[in-house]
Amino acid sequence: MKLVIQIPCYNEAEHLAQALDALPKKLDGVDSIEALVIDDGSSDATAETARRHPAVKKVVSLPSHQGLAAAFRAGIDAALGMGADMIVNTDADNQYPAARIADLVRPIIERRAEFVIGCRDIEAIEHFSWTKKLAQRAGSRVVSAICRQDVPDVTSGFRAFSRESALWLDVIVSEYTYTLETLIRLASQRVRIAVIEVKANPPVRPSRLMKSSVEYVLRSARDILTLYYVYSPLRLFLFFAVLFGLPGLALVLRFLYYYVTLSVMQNVPTGYIQSLTLGTALLIIGVFTLLMGVLANLTHTNRKILERVLFQQKHEK
Repeated sequence: MKLVIQIPCYNEAEHLAQALDALPKKLDGVDSIEALVIDDGSSDATAETARRHPAVKKVVSLPSHQGLAAAFRAGIDAALGMGADMIVNTDADNQYPAARIADLVRPIIERRAEFVIGCRDIEAIEHFSWTKKLAQRAGSRVVSAICRQDVPDVTSGFRAFSRESALWLDVIVSEYTYTLETLIRLASQRVRIAVIEVKANPPVRPSRLMKSSVEYVLRSARDILTLYYVYSPLRLFLFFAVLFGLPGLALVLRFLYYYVTLSVMQNVPTGYIQSLTLGTALLIIGVFTLLMGVLANLTHTNRKILERVLFQQKHEK
């Protein structure tokens, strides 16, 4: 069984060698281990550092800085092209403990899972602000609900994929990260998912992914809402249809009740025409929202068919 450890990099010449030195040389159940470095248009000597290191089998250099999501996607394609039976993704700043790669891949080797996430103890990470910790908890709960799988750290980049699960991977929603979409995408394909707990190493530099906690919260919220729409459109539109439709129905029924009991039975003007107007408007919004959900779900179904076709094409290569 062949393991490829991919490391997306952007201006990591200072820390890359340390991360590569920490990678395991041998693992039980693994015949060969190769490192793959994806240089995301770095302006420093990242690519040269990677090529000089004996553990690195291949370096993929993007022509310009395209972001973590693009680098991850390029790495998965390259790892599959290298004949990987398993792929581990980790960071170049040595944030994740390389010694735990053995635990990360064990569920795949033992065929208990096809996708494994190394989840950090978010509360124990001292350099995370309270707003980032709050956003992490909230985001993990929302994404776990979408996936119907309990994942306490959905943004962890310490991950292991079987070859079959990697064939499903793509990133189309986010330009800056891959973590949320790949999790939701694999969960939607009923891929068996496992999690292990890991302790993050102390940071060696500030995060380059986000400039501030506020930016992190806003981008994550945008991506979660977009992913919910892309991967669970009917549930999302049904929620808004009920949100508007039920109050509208209640207002219309209120008008009918007073119309029958007062105008019809007692010949007394009701005076509840506002309820009828507002209720009808809300009902119309609810019905149109439901129809939009049906159309979005048809698009979602068509996308899943296309995913299946692409999976078959990759599988046959």
